[in-house]
Amino acid sequence: MQYGYFDDDRREYVITRPDTPKSWSNYLGTTEYGAIITNNAGGYGFYKSGGMGRFIRMRFNSIPMDQPGRYVYLRDRDTGDYWSVSWQPVGKPLESFRSECRHGMGYTIISSLYSGIEAETTYFVPLGKLYEIWKVKVTNKGNSVRKLSAFTYLEYAANWNAMDDLLNIQYTHYTAQMKVIDGIIDHGTNVYIPEMPDNFKEKDQGRHTFMALAGADVVGFETDRERFLGPYRTYANPITVEQGKCSNFEAWGDNPCGTLQADIELKPGETRTFLVLVGIGKASVAGKQALNDFHDLAQADRELEQVKAYWHQRMEGIRVETPDREFDSMINTWIM
Repeated sequence: MQYGYFDDDRREYVITRPDTPKSWSNYLGTTEYGAIITNNAGGYGFYKSGGMGRFIRMRFNSIPMDQPGRYVYLRDRDTGDYWSVSWQPVGKPLESFRSECRHGMGYTIISSLYSGIEAETTYFVPLGKLYEIWKVKVTNKGNSVRKLSAFTYLEYAANWNAMDDLLNIQYTHYTAQMKVIDGIIDHGTNVYIPEMPDNFKEKDQGRHTFMALAGADVVGFETDRERFLGPYRTYANPITVEQGKCSNFEAWGDNPCGTLQADIELKPGETRTFLVLVGIGKASVAGKQALNDFHDLAQADRELEQVKAYWHQRMEGIRVETPDREFDSMINTWIM
């Protein structure tokens, strides 16, 4: 069964069926800020070290596989129907949900078409920055006005040390403190201990990350995973998305998450774009600076083109040509 193909002109691998037998991943970022993302938006994020600096949580042996991740949920405010831009985690029937993933050099684009709404999220890490961008584009392909709510979601680690976060529950469930400052989520761990972010031998230290929206007004937020999901629910049917409203609760301890809600109204044929900014540092400093960097949303396109140019130039040193075109595609783009 075919799940995708190589697009040599764009140096991308295109996944046309989201129900792949395994998660097919891409690596975004640099040696300082790393992001792993799969074709269904699963994955994790880290600062310098995937083991000692992991701030976005991932459970590799979880069922369903490939969860949690970097999700954008959409909800129709008139009908109550909801879905995710990526096929997972909601998992709408593929008969009615069209999905495509393009893994490129330093970026991933996940797009979908469902219920007359075309949506696309482009994930990448700008060169020289300690944050990632989710560029979300939503288009009304129908003939009537659509009123939607968008909900971001990622699950934070309670401790940047991946082993402690997963195993030392009696400690890590008391270390996270969530705040929302001027609409920007601040995810803090051990906030009353001095910060030494580059000293990975010292696990007990204050650390902060942020989540912000550019190009859309924040109308609600959620920072506690259990409040977002609801009792005995999963990422496929979170109570916050189902009800269309956040609790605006600032969590202390337990399992932190990052959810920002934005309401969108689209005329027929209209497109709205907004950015989700996730990165290292305090909301009051690094978060506000990131928002200032992207007061012009077109700056995200310019940053993405720089990422593409950087990686394409690095890959031009050696070219392999054999009688097997698919072998050439694999070697020249994905193995080199």
